Formats: sequence, C-alpha cells, structure tokens
Amino acid sequence: MPKRDFVHTTDFSKEDYFEIFRRMKIFDDGIKAGRDFSDLLRGKVLASMFLKESTRTMTAFQSGVIRLGGGWTGLTGVQGTYLGTGEEDIGDIVRSIAEVSDVMALRYNDCDPQALAKMIHIPLINAMCGGEEHASGAISLAYPMFKRWGTFEGKKIGMYGMVSSSRPMKAVLSALGTFGVRFLIDPVVDVFRAPDHIEQLTQERGGSIAYAPIDEWIADVDGLIWVEGLPQTGEPQKNVDAFNKAFHQFSLEDTTRIRPDCLFQAVTPRKTTDGRLTMSEDVDNHPQNITWEVLNGFQFNAMALMTYLLGVEVK
Repeated sequence: MPKRDFVHTTDFSKEDYFEIFRRMKIFDDGIKAGRDFSDLLRGKVLASMFLKESTRTMTAFQSGVIRLGGGWTGLTGVQGTYLGTGEEDIGDIVRSIAEVSDVMALRYNDCDPQALAKMIHIPLINAMCGGEEHASGAISLAYPMFKRWGTFEGKKIGMYGMVSSSRPMKAVLSALGTFGVRFLIDPVVDVFRAPDHIEQLTQERGGSIAYAPIDEWIADVDGLIWVEGLPQTGEPQKNVDAFNKAFHQFSLEDTTRIRPDCLFQAVTPRKTTDGRLTMSEDVDNHPQNITWEVLNGFQFNAMALMTYLLGVEVK
C-alpha cells in the first residue's frame, strides 16, 4: 500500500480520526483485560527519534511498540551524534535511521516534518516537530473525551492559557475542527490567541473559535483544557510577565463553577515560568479530571498510529 505519514493534523480526515479512536479503545480495553497484542507488530522496529526533551510521548511510543511485539532503536537527544557536533544535518540522520526501521516517531524543533517525510520510505509520525503542531499529542488529549462522549459533534471545548505557544493546542484546534467543535478561548493576554492561520484552518475544517473571558463561558462547556504556561523561544519577556501577572491557577474552587458533566484536564508540563502549577494538586483525584487518563492513553495512541500507518488490521 502507498506510504502514509502523520506529520500534520490535516493528514487525517474525520474518518481517519474515528479509526484511530476505535483502535485506541480496543487497546485500552484489551490491555486492562490482560489481552496480548504482541502478534501485531512482531519483528517490526520503531525508530524512536526524540532529539528534544520528551517524557510522555517518547515512553508511550517505546512501550507501545513493545506491547505490539516489536522493538525500538533510535536517539535520545543530540549529544554524542554528528547532529550535535554540526557535522551532519537532520535530513541525513533521519534517512540513516529509517534504513533500519519500519516506522518513525520524531521530535526535533529545527525541522520541517513534511519535507522529512518525503525523504524516507517508512511512515513518519510527528511527535512534536518544528514550531507548528504536536499532531500525535492532539489525539491523546482528545481520546478520553471521545471515549466518554462517543462523538465530538455539537461539543463545546474551552481553553485557558497560552494557546499560541502550545503545539498540542494548535493541533487540537485543527484535528477537532473536523468534528465541528466550538472552541471558547481565554488566552489570558491577547498576544497568546491562536495564530491567524490556525483559526482559518480550524474554520475550514468545520470548527469555530470565539474569544471571551473565562468567567463568561466556564459554566457552559463540555470540556475544559488548562493550557501549559510555557512560551516558545523568542517570546518577548513583557508578554510573559503580563501573562504570569494575570494567570489564574485552576483549583478545587473552580470545580464548583463547571458543569457536573464537564471533563477537565491540564496540558503537561503544567508549569508557568514563575514556577506555579497551572492546575493545583488539590484537583488531581477529582472525578472529572481526565489529565492522568490522557497520559495513560498516550501509549494507546502510539499503538493505534503505528498499526494504522503500517496497514495492520486491529480487531
């Protein structure tokens, strides 16, 4: 079959996302029930290429391929590589590792994942490449909501925080736009609104974005995402200072302002640059908090993406 990649959320249609969620649910339920999936990717090798910091995504792909019966090789960081010394570029590194692998998950800031995908013969998964999207992360963030609701049609999802700096959030806007999701956003400071081209893409895919202070919509949304408070490199310090001054940490008191059926989560790392947690620990075990369920689902997402892109049937 023709090679498929997942380097941008627009690589998948609504039907593709439905299929990924279907596979995730099978892996989720199956692993909890003790089912063995080690026949699905037996003998296959994942290129685990995490050349920038990663905690959840890297371990999810590595554990996922093991659960599927395969193994992994790759690089963690650039120290000790020719990329680190400047003697080789990312294109040659990726090409070399692709020659001994069957599927690749890549994280690296200074690259164009779409261009890299054209250089190699194996499927490439965007595990947060460049400054645009964390395409695979968007699926993990969305899965617990989909599992509860069964659809995103007619749903309203609120976002609070640095949307413009959050690659997972930019990917969520595009991916869930295909389902017609209505997004309500409070960026705390206007400079952290979603970039214009992300707004346009979300609308083109069928979603909508409206901006308003959180107090105007927090009681009316189906899902709530507290965005990480970490700006991208190069953000003017005055913008970061203004954000930190106005930012509100989600706490137990805020759970009384949301609907009893509203699902909420914090995007991790849940830190601001002044050392605060974006979501306080007193809500960690709240029944409507799906943050830890999101993190558990990272491995099911990795398993679903690898099997789907490799054309392996999952029942």
